[in-house]
Amino acid sequence: MIQNRLFIQNEWKKSAKSIESINPATLKPIGRAGLGSQQDCRQAIQVAKQAYPSWKEMPFPSKKAIFRKAKQILLDRSLEISQLITYEKGSPLPESMTMEVNSSLESIDYYIHNMEALLKPKKMKHHMVLFNHKKGCFQYYSLGPMLVISPWNFPFVIPFLDVISGLTAGNTVVLRPSSTTPFCGLIIGEVFKEAGLPQGVLNIVPCSVKQAEEMITHSDIQLISFTGSTFTGKRIMELASQNLTNIHLELGGKDPMIVLKDADIQRAATGAVWGAFANCGQSCGSVERVYVEKSIAPEFTEKVVELTKKLKVGDPKFEGVDVGPMTSHRQMEKVEEHIKDAQEKGAEVLVGGERISDFQGYFIRPSVLSRVDHSMKIMKKETFGPVLPIMTFSDLNEAASLANDSDFGLTASVWTRNRKKALKMAEMISSGTVTINDHMSSYTEPGAIWGGIKHTGIGRSHGPIGFKELVYAKFISRDFSKNKNLIWWFPYEKDFFKVIKKSLSLFYSAQRGKRIKTLVSMIPFLSMIKKRSPVFNFIKGIPRILKK
Repeated sequence: MIQNRLFIQNEWKKSAKSIESINPATLKPIGRAGLGSQQDCRQAIQVAKQAYPSWKEMPFPSKKAIFRKAKQILLDRSLEISQLITYEKGSPLPESMTMEVNSSLESIDYYIHNMEALLKPKKMKHHMVLFNHKKGCFQYYSLGPMLVISPWNFPFVIPFLDVISGLTAGNTVVLRPSSTTPFCGLIIGEVFKEAGLPQGVLNIVPCSVKQAEEMITHSDIQLISFTGSTFTGKRIMELASQNLTNIHLELGGKDPMIVLKDADIQRAATGAVWGAFANCGQSCGSVERVYVEKSIAPEFTEKVVELTKKLKVGDPKFEGVDVGPMTSHRQMEKVEEHIKDAQEKGAEVLVGGERISDFQGYFIRPSVLSRVDHSMKIMKKETFGPVLPIMTFSDLNEAASLANDSDFGLTASVWTRNRKKALKMAEMISSGTVTINDHMSSYTEPGAIWGGIKHTGIGRSHGPIGFKELVYAKFISRDFSKNKNLIWWFPYEKDFFKVIKKSLSLFYSAQRGKRIKTLVSMIPFLSMIKKRSPVFNFIKGIPRILKK
């Protein structure tokens, strides 16, 4: 690991200050990462600005060559990077490799294969009849230096995906990784430096909140991509408003899982346990609340409890461990607070609910709760930990109402064998993504979108839709007609107003007969129309006029 260093202009710059990274399983230090000063942060933005013109103009084949090298390096170093994630964040090694490294490989592969298609101009056919002779298209352009502020819960894959998509768009990037997991962010710099990324295109600067806020308000930053809490997202939005900077915010989640009576109960129970406890429940897309139809609730709950009891909790570096520690003490206390609040309001803890004293780290036993309701924090606030509350419902309308009773709307899942019911429920649920008989998998599909509604944030990332957040669209309209004048130009000669008035009825009347009558009445004015509009344009538009 690069100790006491920042990654600026493809160089490992020594920093005056540093921050200690702690292994959450052992509470032992991993090392000290550099902490950027005001000067360091400003330099990172400056070199990103300087590198932007040449990077945006670099041909696709050259960019692809760099990405291919980065993909191979990531593949070659997959074990090393997975181990770093496990030591610094606390996820079991299989999760570090599948959820973070594998997803990163899939994403870079996606952008290698789709780079041209994502930025390809899109033709537009003019709807207005008078514009029949014009040709239109949308073209997409990079925005400039981009600031990525990434979280600790997926400290490698989230910033890696933001970086690779931003670079694909033609932007340069300044990455501010979480101070809880700085090394997972810094190693991205190693990968791209080795791959031959030009100087200044990617810069990585762990820094304090004060310095991060200064970067947010820097006039050279054209786009901010933030993943984290709703509270911090609101602060970033406030700061970004000073320069009207483009923002993408992926904030909290309280994702529901709805289990219908015809579901495969074993599959649903297994999916619930993984969806709730993978990454120790510290995922925006975790199953944070389960609604199960009353008739199958006892059997479903019994299976969930049985599976939860079998989970092996321990140091995530060891083989066979299913659940590691939470990443921070503060987050562990929040989980305990939610469990305590639920118990005080009548919830029953069926399994778990307490810290594990056998380890030094931030370990809490995976917990399953019943007899919960929406007066409890565990059902309304984002818990972000290994807790699975189960509540029952009677019909589909009640299930949808409960699922939508939240300030968040990131993802949701529906579990059923009935295709019609699945699609109906998917339409009724207010969220950015709905998966059927699976949960949380959509993040790993690079062609899908990621993002939600309400307090979950603003905008989308990933795939062709999310990619549009990283560029600006320009409309280009081409007119190569030979007319010296157009209908709406000066001069407003005699009878000009009559032609305009008649054209309103011709174009917009709901009665076809009236449109035909108006068309005939405009024959005396054809000479004027011919002067100002291509004849072919007018003739070609007649079928469209009559068809309206």
